[in-house]
Amino acid sequence: MDATKKLILDALEEIVNADFKRFIWHLWNGVGSDIEPIPQARLENVDRQDVVDRMVEKYSTNAGTVAVQVLLNINQNSLAKKLDLKLQEVQQPEPEDRRNASVSVEDQPIQSDWKRPHSITQSSQEFKRTTLRENGNNVYIPMDKSQRKRLALLITNIRFKNSEYNRRGAERDEENMEWLLTALGYRVEKYRDLTGQEISARVEKFAARPEHKDSDSTFVVLMSHGDIIQNKDAILGVNYDEVENPDDFFFVDDIFCSLNSEKCPALIDKPKVILIQACRGEHLGGVKIQSDSAVHREKDFVCFKSCLPGIGAYRHPVEGSFFICYILDVFCKQAHTDDIMELFRKVTLRMEKDPRFKHAELRKDEFAKLMPCIDRTSLPKKLYLFPGL
Repeated sequence: MDATKKLILDALEEIVNADFKRFIWHLWNGVGSDIEPIPQARLENVDRQDVVDRMVEKYSTNAGTVAVQVLLNINQNSLAKKLDLKLQEVQQPEPEDRRNASVSVEDQPIQSDWKRPHSITQSSQEFKRTTLRENGNNVYIPMDKSQRKRLALLITNIRFKNSEYNRRGAERDEENMEWLLTALGYRVEKYRDLTGQEISARVEKFAARPEHKDSDSTFVVLMSHGDIIQNKDAILGVNYDEVENPDDFFFVDDIFCSLNSEKCPALIDKPKVILIQACRGEHLGGVKIQSDSAVHREKDFVCFKSCLPGIGAYRHPVEGSFFICYILDVFCKQAHTDDIMELFRKVTLRMEKDPRFKHAELRKDEFAKLMPCIDRTSLPKKLYLFPGL
């Protein structure tokens, strides 16, 4: 903790008095929607050392992350990046025990200096032939690469009408997901900063695309703020305001309705992968322990969400969402041999072990924890992505 306090103090000593006053202003007026402010009375007539002490008292081991966010709020982006890198250097790794000793490097949490892999490991023709031959009807059969027209839909909300909702770092998520989907052979339809009604329209239009007839699968990725509304998962539109415009949202369930057998017959019997990076509530995720023939209306879906019901998702203000980073890392290294459910399991395993959430207490008796969730799954077969083939 002493090392963290020194790094924050060093950063504050690099800013002029006017910016220091703005830094304090953000601390008592609210750093972000998911970070409790420090009472103004605790920040009156304080110097830089006092501010660091108040932050550690309030945010404990998460004080460094809060400092980075405030620096971003006052447009000290370079200093925020510098502080973040130094904080990662002093972060203590989780002690290895017998549970982890036999786990491969690929199953461990991503490191603090993680960067997107330069490329995705490609499947071999031999692996593909063997997998299809040995598994028969238990695997979705991919179409020939030269004939298929794979499409993916990517919607990312970053800037909101209420600037306090802006999602810093989400640009990196958008860049990473577009890169991954393209590497997997999908042509990406990308949209940014949509209202709930616009999201609905884009999803419906995407479902009607004729190219799906010549495709063997699809991805739909939605990244925004989220909440539970009317007991359903909702994606918030860019004009959402809890008081002035509470109806600007899109229900996640509507994706399934738009892409089901009735509304999108071109994707019947073809896997539809839904990825959702959004909060599902405000809890932190951890507490102190005490045709002629009938077809299924909805089938061949799998939905992977960034967090459990009622829990908030976490996003780094520079590098993007933890959920998206793990998907990139696991898919790039292991999609050449693992089916998609195994890939999702490995993402979950590694996120569960991430030491950054081990002792991050943001509220009394409530700790930051992040566990993704597979939801509403109806895949009767294994889906291999066979990257490169």
